[in-house]
Amino acid sequence: MKKSLITLMAAAMMSPAFAGDATTDSFQVSQPSQDFKRLSGAVHVGAATAYTIHGYVPTTEAVQGEGCGMGAIQLGYDFGKEGAWSYMGAISYRAPMSGHTLYGNPQNISRSYFAGKLAGTPLEPYAGAWLAGDTTTAGGAAVEAQYQAKNKQMGYKNIENEFILRNGLKYTRNLWNVSFGHDLIQGGIAGVVAKHFDGEDHSRMQQGWVNAEITPVAWFSADVNVARTFDTVAGWWIEAHARFKAPVIGSPEDIKVAGILEFGGSFTDKFYKYHHNACDNGVQAYWVKLSTPWFVNEAKNFILTPSVSFNWLGNGGRQANKQSHAKAFGDRYVPFRDFAIVGDITATYKF
Repeated sequence: MKKSLITLMAAAMMSPAFAGDATTDSFQVSQPSQDFKRLSGAVHVGAATAYTIHGYVPTTEAVQGEGCGMGAIQLGYDFGKEGAWSYMGAISYRAPMSGHTLYGNPQNISRSYFAGKLAGTPLEPYAGAWLAGDTTTAGGAAVEAQYQAKNKQMGYKNIENEFILRNGLKYTRNLWNVSFGHDLIQGGIAGVVAKHFDGEDHSRMQQGWVNAEITPVAWFSADVNVARTFDTVAGWWIEAHARFKAPVIGSPEDIKVAGILEFGGSFTDKFYKYHHNACDNGVQAYWVKLSTPWFVNEAKNFILTPSVSFNWLGNGGRQANKQSHAKAFGDRYVPFRDFAIVGDITATYKF
């Protein structure tokens, strides 16, 4: 079965890793093609070497581990055979393979280490050093009081497992498309900001988004996504992507293995406030990502997509690293990596 380059690339780039952005990887469920189906969808499962969102990559020490598992179901419904208007919906779930802790967990910073820090002779923190009610270290009760105050200041800023429910509409023409919709986000880094930085009772955030994409030629596309968050934290997130696409094995009409080179960046405006762990607005992250989707079967509906991305931290994350409370316990305990290489693989079944 032969399909066009644009149609196959759109299929390859469907990913559960959209993570609250409208398009961390291009979110395209329904595309006009020769084998038109009014109702279509995809199931994704995958794993990555790190949990990321908007290009951020937390440090190993901050999250107490590495890796992330993911899964998603996407559905698309075309309202007409030309594919001009279509519905796209998705449910995704991501689980960090770690201690799920961001910005330092007080249970992993011992009283002896904190006492040494006050005395100017810091020791390395070690796991399991928390002993409830222990006031036997140097400084006694006075140190205990300061220790409790520091832990309260740091708080338990956990990365909860992330759940996203998405609904949207898309208008498609030959060389461009525009989509808009709503995301309900529970947990993840977005939940950290809502629950721990803004003091909400829950780790929920919602956003409305608009995405505009152009595909002037089959081998290139670019898009800009603008999202307005609300419910807990109100502000603006902007992401931009440029992608170059080509067959690696096979012809444009019958691709076996494709290559997708993506350049991306994320920005905020009025999202981070002064109390958000000193995070700042502006450029948050930028990255280069290479994906090589492999169309496993003749029907092109089973796809394995390995990828690797090179992520650099922007102004907002650098400010968080500079001012983080956890940095008092060593430079390794800052929230985000200045530079990171992240690998992932996703299996997709289209129906």
